[in-house]
Amino acid sequence: MTVNTQAILLDSRANARQLSHQLKALKPWQQAAFAIAMAERGWPNFALFADIAEFGEPEEVRHCLNMLWDYVAGQQSTKNFERLLERLEEQTPDVEQYDMYGVYPALDAVVTITTAVQCAMQPTLEEAASTGALSLATIGRFIRFREAGELSGTELAQYIEEHELYEAQQAFISEVISCLETSPTQKPELKKTLKLLAANDNTSHLGINLDG
Repeated sequence: MTVNTQAILLDSRANARQLSHQLKALKPWQQAAFAIAMAERGWPNFALFADIAEFGEPEEVRHCLNMLWDYVAGQQSTKNFERLLERLEEQTPDVEQYDMYGVYPALDAVVTITTAVQCAMQPTLEEAASTGALSLATIGRFIRFREAGELSGTELAQYIEEHELYEAQQAFISEVISCLETSPTQKPELKKTLKLLAANDNTSHLGINLDG
């Protein structure tokens, strides 16, 4: 299965630029925390694919996420995070090996977690913003695949941007930023609040629920 990402006329670079502007006022660790929240929201996409395709070791990916949340709490240094990158590389699916759509959002999820680890190690505004932009692109491709294969151009872009999944993710992004703006330090309370928000009752930004 192949997915023509060029057919989705959403300007991911524009989304990244807009998010960079929104995240610019945050401290570097807060920008990393933003990326971690984006990674958590995408986790069910990977977990479901791994279960259905019998791929990899999802507990390894979950371990990486848990380490990132400990970083948000101020309970984990990034000294050994290079090892997390090695683990994630081993858990990255090859889209050419699977004839199912689920491999694409699963790959996006691992890419986001990998970026979050890199942001924790050496925060960059652009990489943090890219995780939010990727989450919106993941939704765009999913909507086109499921509902709007016959649309193109501005009609497709408008359909996606007005879709409830896309609007919900934009609202989530804004909520994460607001939460971080009012949290000046890394602490366990922030981890608890932000992780609960990002986990969304084990439901991803594609509406995939691990409990149902």
